[in-house]
Amino acid sequence: MAAAAVAALTVVAFAPQTAQAACVQAEDFADIRLPTTCLTPAESHAVRMRMFRAELAVAALSCQQQSLYNTVVTRHQDELVREGRALRGIFQRVYRAGAERELNRFITHLANRASLKRLTQATYCQTMARVFREVQAQPRQGLLAYIQGAPTTSSVMASATPTPSTQALAAMDTAAGKPVLDD
Repeated sequence: MAAAAVAALTVVAFAPQTAQAACVQAEDFADIRLPTTCLTPAESHAVRMRMFRAELAVAALSCQQQSLYNTVVTRHQDELVREGRALRGIFQRVYRAGAERELNRFITHLANRASLKRLTQATYCQTMARVFREVQAQPRQGLLAYIQGAPTTSSVMASATPTPSTQALAAMDTAAGKPVLDD
């Protein structure tokens, strides 16, 4: 059986056993590859939090906003840890023994996507500076609500970048440890 077919079976076989109404489709996450085709609302929150954190980390490093990042992470540490555990739970359920490796690949994938946005969006650093200020103004335990409701975060996390070439995606996947499969 081809590797792509096995991967497709793995995704379907471990999809949560929830009612379709409670399912958040993977397509709702634009170009982010998820370990399942269907997530519960709580699982989708964990994924969105990790996507957002990847954007913050890239901005911190590439836009010299480390002190803003540290302030945000310290202020919202409880929420970040809780959602991080939930994300880890998704990967443990789906990948079992390979959960840590696959989670690291996923996080690398998110960072690569955020870096690509940084390289292709002229106002990325200005936008992220505004996001940092807005997040700092959020109450403790208010980060998830901010991520779900703020129009800025939607545009930051959306796939607003030009579609990268297959070669660029292959390079990012290879850097993340994923084998490049020929179609």
